[in-house]
Amino acid sequence: MKTVELGRYLDLKNDFAFKFIFANKVLLISFLNAIFRGRKTIVDIDYLNVEQLGRRKGDRKAFFDLYCVDETGEQFVIEMQVGKQKHFMDRTLSYAARAILEQAKKGNWDFELKPLYIISIVNFDLRPDDDRCISYHSLMDEDKLTKSSDKLQFITVELKKFKKPVSELVSDTDKWLYCLRHLAELPEQPTAIQGEVFDELFELAEFENLKEEDMRTYTKNLLQYNDVRSEVECAREEALQEGRQHIFRIAKKLKEKGLSLEFIVMATELTPEELREMGLD
Repeated sequence: MKTVELGRYLDLKNDFAFKFIFANKVLLISFLNAIFRGRKTIVDIDYLNVEQLGRRKGDRKAFFDLYCVDETGEQFVIEMQVGKQKHFMDRTLSYAARAILEQAKKGNWDFELKPLYIISIVNFDLRPDDDRCISYHSLMDEDKLTKSSDKLQFITVELKKFKKPVSELVSDTDKWLYCLRHLAELPEQPTAIQGEVFDELFELAEFENLKEEDMRTYTKNLLQYNDVRSEVECAREEALQEGRQHIFRIAKKLKEKGLSLEFIVMATELTPEELREMGLD
């Protein structure tokens, strides 16, 4: 029987754990305000239906991780994505389109929209040339670099770029990012991450406090993720090995054509030692 290593606390990057924790309104409001970092302050929030049906029969459905509206009517789509996706930004845009269409009213409508925020939390390097952990994007005039509209905004949180240790956590933003990345690794609640909201987070996230059914769901979810990750790593290893064998074949052909060892090293990026092991010295 397959087993999975469980920590004291839930891994917030896990699909079940993410939705379970942020089904708590107090925690969600605290997290969102931390992410906005003063750009906006949320007082209250309500949950909307995460299942987005198409306009016509047969249209593709979409399921948001979290879909909410605040006390002013502004909306939020919040997504956690662990695995890297080739067309991740396209997927984000499609989610935005779905949520915008949800605001469209039947009959006489003047097209006024409430602001929509697409918040993407990713556990991979989305923008290698940008070292910011949180980035904010909106519709801009490219020449004047001024905002064209505040009705659609994208916020991206790249967890792997958050590298502060516990001793350097200062703001609630720091603390939330640290918990999102490291909560499952912690043996106990750090003194640096305390207070009413974070005490509630750690109590709710303790595995032993879950109902038995939720324990099974979380464990099953972890096993499924580990299986997929193992398959991906295996495929990557096989692809790397296949690619390496191809490079070796090229090196052999270059040697047969009488090219120098130095040229073969430069062309294939193999080391002289690797070439010698192949008998190509």
